[in-house]
Amino acid sequence: MVEQQHARKPAFNERYYICRGTGKFYSNFNITAKYNKTISKSHLSIALRSLIMSNSWFAQNFFKIKGTDSRKENFHNWTVQIIDKILFDDVVTFEKIDKFDESTLEYLNGLTLEMDVQMPLWRIMVFEVKNEGQLLTVYVDHSQFDGLSAVQFQKDLASELARVIDDGQVKNVLFDYASDFNQLPSKLIPAAEIVTDLYIPNSKRVVHHYLEQYLPLYSKVSNWLYSSGAENPLFQNPKPVAKDLTSKYKIMKFDAVKVDEITKFCRTKGVTLTGYFDVYFIKALQETIFKAIDPKTKFRTNSYVAINGRRYYNDDIKNFKYGTMVCGDPIILEPIDDPLEAMLTFHQQLQVDIGSKYAFKTIGMLQYTDLWNFFNNKIGKIGGGRPTVTISNLGKVADSNDSYRFKEMYFGANAGVMYNFVLNMTTVSTNEVTAVIAYLPEFAKYTLGGRNSIDEFLDLFRSYIENGTK
Repeated sequence: MVEQQHARKPAFNERYYICRGTGKFYSNFNITAKYNKTISKSHLSIALRSLIMSNSWFAQNFFKIKGTDSRKENFHNWTVQIIDKILFDDVVTFEKIDKFDESTLEYLNGLTLEMDVQMPLWRIMVFEVKNEGQLLTVYVDHSQFDGLSAVQFQKDLASELARVIDDGQVKNVLFDYASDFNQLPSKLIPAAEIVTDLYIPNSKRVVHHYLEQYLPLYSKVSNWLYSSGAENPLFQNPKPVAKDLTSKYKIMKFDAVKVDEITKFCRTKGVTLTGYFDVYFIKALQETIFKAIDPKTKFRTNSYVAINGRRYYNDDIKNFKYGTMVCGDPIILEPIDDPLEAMLTFHQQLQVDIGSKYAFKTIGMLQYTDLWNFFNNKIGKIGGGRPTVTISNLGKVADSNDSYRFKEMYFGANAGVMYNFVLNMTTVSTNEVTAVIAYLPEFAKYTLGGRNSIDEFLDLFRSYIENGTK
């Protein structure tokens, strides 16, 4: 039985992810790293035990209060608490594969992490790839990790691998609540969303929310006043949103020479690598997928850009490395004729929104939202609030030590209910960028000029990235 100090109520963002996870609106996201050394089962077990002992975040799950109704309680009927035990064989799997590629990412996407069970909200898969060595995947639930904290998982694990001694003996018991009780903190680590004022919306926005909710006329007038009046419609997937988490993937690598060339171009033009990739992603969609769906219409697009909330605070918060402290900021772009102009617009919009923290305050409004309706009302709708693409650039991932270094890194995520396309980017110390693109399977069914439009899109996107500086 867990002691009271090792349990707490979930915060609003955690409740959002409880609804999202238990409702099967999302599977997981994952960070895969190829290390410069092979990791033995015994060494990994010793390092994991040390990691868990140093951070109780790795020994938590959410538990539903028995006899309660989550829909009626709006997911206030859950607790976060330390679990009883973690066994190595329950959380780590070694698997032999011929190749790590897009099919591996599809396989990983099919895995889920259950809540209300005595298991942590993370797993590790060690892929032993024929003639290519080993890759280690950490897959996690978004309630406890964002992209940066999943990378931090890999970095902290690498540090432990460098620090501990491999005695050749597998430690199957990684954590036991009773025997490890004295090494736990005096109280549970708080949710990331409540350690700062980042997510607190102003009173005007809260009042506006309730007026829209309870006064239909106010909602209609408000929507009319704040409508953009834009001539070009926002792109919407013509297929209704389905509760189907299947995603297809494409891995693209850009070597250090090309990345250096692009970075120099971006610096001289006053734009960022994220904006460069985003604009050419949208431009490639315009010329392929959009034309295959509706050749007569020019679409505006919505890029949902991940912003790291730790950027606003001093080291005490910047070092709060786990939990979710990232949000998506919607950047609306008109049809792209001049890519550089679009990159500048992208950059300007993003800087304004970073300064205002508007997107974080939007996330903060989730505490006033009926979460069950928020997700279920998407199903069967055209569009369903999906952005065109969500883009997350984790930047250059520094090695945490000199012994266990990252040679490759892949950031896989689910498109599913929430997104049409996902563009995730990581850069290792050699300056190689790996882009992992996820997309809904229906986009592979369109053709353009007799050729599959997804193939056309992917080829054009790579061409734009490689030649966009000329």
